[in-house]
Amino acid sequence: MLRKLARIFGWTSEEGEGTGKNKSPSASQGESNSRNGKTKFRVEHVAQTPNPDAVQFVLNESVISNGTKSFASAEQAKGDPLGEALFNIFGIENVYLNENFATVNKSPIRGWNNMIDEIKQALETHLTHYDAGDEPKNSGQELELDEEITEITPDTFFKLKEETKFKIIDALFEQSIRPALAADGGGLTLQGLKGNVIQIEYQGACGTCPSSRTGTLQYIETMLKENLHPDLEIQAI
Repeated sequence: MLRKLARIFGWTSEEGEGTGKNKSPSASQGESNSRNGKTKFRVEHVAQTPNPDAVQFVLNESVISNGTKSFASAEQAKGDPLGEALFNIFGIENVYLNENFATVNKSPIRGWNNMIDEIKQALETHLTHYDAGDEPKNSGQELELDEEITEITPDTFFKLKEETKFKIIDALFEQSIRPALAADGGGLTLQGLKGNVIQIEYQGACGTCPSSRTGTLQYIETMLKENLHPDLEIQAI
């Protein structure tokens, strides 16, 4: 679908692919090796994010084949070796896995000084490759619109079927928003479309970042208004 929308919006083929900046060159090799359960993950570097309570750990290989995965609590992490190991570290509040990185959010009451080494050890000891996440990644090549579209204008957008509008908005996120968020250890999911209000949920570093509810949200809304309809509004839930 992204390639079809690329023609409608006039994106280049590279812009329409929607790949993140953190994709490891060895990601495909990591996915292949992981099938036998013997992939050895290594933290290649630790990156600060705009959120002072979230740090991104970039791995040497892809950690997930499709979608993203989050653990928002110790209860949610039960049964997952990595999730349990990370939530055994005092102060951990959220874990987010995407492409070849893991973003860990902590409580403001604890500093990063001793936590970094503990998290790295947990990742390198307990991380195994995930075949699928909590929700599938919109690759753009498997989705088909259920109605023929040659042009999207403010006059035509709200006349489209709800499912079609949802897919178009998600494709715009995949092309224009998610790669930038992933570069800073975050992400978002499209949660709903109610009239002219688009509801999203932030992931990873974006979840508790102050700027995600101000500047980032305003940028996303402006992008939607310019590309789809000036009456669209964005709401983070």
